[in-house]
Amino acid sequence: MLIIYYYTPKILNLAQKETEIMSYKSKKMIASMAAAAALLIAYIVYALSDKAPQTDDLKAWAIAMLVFIGISVVAMIVIQILFHITFAIGIEIKEGNRDKKALKRLFDSETVEDERDKLIEMKSAKAGYMVGGAGFIVALIALVAGQPALFAIHIVFGAFFIGSAVEGIAGVWQYERGVRNG
Repeated sequence: MLIIYYYTPKILNLAQKETEIMSYKSKKMIASMAAAAALLIAYIVYALSDKAPQTDDLKAWAIAMLVFIGISVVAMIVIQILFHITFAIGIEIKEGNRDKKALKRLFDSETVEDERDKLIEMKSAKAGYMVGGAGFIVALIALVAGQPALFAIHIVFGAFFIGSAVEGIAGVWQYERGVRNG
């Protein structure tokens, strides 16, 4: 949680600067985070609804979580495809006076992954894994403290979502800091 509190204001500050434009990779990460947040909210609504399984039916809860994970994978693929299409259309509109080869080079230059991107992804993933791992440890402590197994499962599920969010926030912050600092 401290990582979220640390990075979020910095990202919002960077995003609000009107003179500079966010990078392609930052926008892609933000789109993924928004989709993940929407899916988590959908899961929470489901979990709190009357249609949710009984609290002692761990198998039904596991099935529900697996279904939501499957839906999130498909949704992320669709969102990334739509994002790429929208980005390509945006470049076409913004740079419409160029020939097709120049537009393709411009699109490729924005979307190609280099060593810096790999380094940023590794650093961001490390932050996300730390949060997910901490959530797993908290879930184990909850079980030792006598909390129900369903509570521990929800802690793990939430921790991995928060870890994913931290990974995205850290990535956006690093991309935008790098873009602005050279």
